[in-house]
Amino acid sequence: MAVRGSVPQRNGRRVSLTRSGGASVPGKNVRREPKKVAAPKAARSGLPGQGLFNRSRLERVRSFFSTTLFLSIVVFFVAAVGVGLIYVYSSLTSGDYFALKTLEIQGNSRLSSREILETADLADGGNTLALSISVVEESLSRHSWVEEVSVKRVLPGTLIISVREKTPAFWVLHEGTLYYADDRGRLIAPVVAGKFASLPTLEVEPGAEDTAAVLPDLVKSLQESRLPLNMGNVSVVRLSAARGLELYVDDTHLKISIGLEEWTSNLRRLGRTLADLARRNELKDVREIRAQGANVWVERRTGFTDVLRAV
Repeated sequence: MAVRGSVPQRNGRRVSLTRSGGASVPGKNVRREPKKVAAPKAARSGLPGQGLFNRSRLERVRSFFSTTLFLSIVVFFVAAVGVGLIYVYSSLTSGDYFALKTLEIQGNSRLSSREILETADLADGGNTLALSISVVEESLSRHSWVEEVSVKRVLPGTLIISVREKTPAFWVLHEGTLYYADDRGRLIAPVVAGKFASLPTLEVEPGAEDTAAVLPDLVKSLQESRLPLNMGNVSVVRLSAARGLELYVDDTHLKISIGLEEWTSNLRRLGRTLADLARRNELKDVREIRAQGANVWVERRTGFTDVLRAV
């Protein structure tokens, strides 16, 4: 007897006795398990790529904390070293070992040691390590009489100051005050009674300002010319655009003018003329001598003027 359909099976399962096409197959039992429905992937692992994202985020967090810890250690180390250095420096600069005990001053003649100490703010001593060499040099270089200065520190407690003072060559009357001036006519400091030095007065007429730049060379060549004059008795030196360099000699009351053009030739002619007048004992009768161009003018006190050519 053929049986169609399904028959009860043990454990509540059914066994189909037909083929998949619907025809029955006698004597063959085909067991078919019900399909298991797979859980969605999203239910097992979250959003797509969520596991990789979580691992990358964890690595970034770890890297951030590692970097922060490293930087904290570095900052702490630097701060500790800085505090230590400050403590060491404070101990050295406040102790007695590096206290300023010896101060050597070289090259000063017009400036006293007390003036130098006060100008450099060293009158009350100090600490050789705490002193700033550049500050001391800058303070001294601002003094009107200081041309150059160098400061050397010799540990533990010695400071050497070497100065080169300006050399006054003239007096210059400026705005009603008499000043010392250098060989180019540049003002140095007012003339005071305590540091008085007798010097010729320099006068620069309008239009002759540029001549002051070559004034040192003119004076040097004048001194080397061996004129029969006592240059220490020159009371006034005047620069004139028209007459050149003018000198007033006190002991002979003589005025000398030398043209700046052809300076060497004019100076040679002047020397020969002065030597000739001195040999004839006539220099005392001369009021003014002017050497300019190819001529030398000799004005006597009687008003008579000699004109000498190609002397």
